[in-house]
Amino acid sequence: MLPISLRLFFTATFFIWSCSVLARTDPECLKHLGGGFSDAECYSGLSNDLAENSRYLYKKLRATIPSGNVHIKLLDDYMTMQDQSVKYCDLQRNAGAKWKSKHDGSMFPAIYGQCVYDLRKTQNEFLKNALEMANWN
Repeated sequence: MLPISLRLFFTATFFIWSCSVLARTDPECLKHLGGGFSDAECYSGLSNDLAENSRYLYKKLRATIPSGNVHIKLLDDYMTMQDQSVKYCDLQRNAGAKWKSKHDGSMFPAIYGQCVYDLRKTQNEFLKNALEMANWN
């Protein structure tokens, strides 16, 4: 039998781990944007949630495409390009900062975060629509 302090440690560790695995960002945060660090946190969390859901949708959609079909490569390329397009959010953020690439704790991280969120949201909607069409009978 483990000593009580060791059992408490394992229980606390498991609790912290399970909370982080199950954590999702509440979309309600979009109603409380104010231009600061919390905006960047909101956009980042929602972007991560959308990216995770897009990976799920991608797998489901890919499973509907027959093996050897040219659309498998097209879908794979689409996902790769969507991931690569995030780097272009630097343009929008840095344009607002007079083309500086180092930023203080101002609104510039939120501008970048909103751009990534918008890209991920568009990607997610595209995949949902494609999957819905793939399942038409």
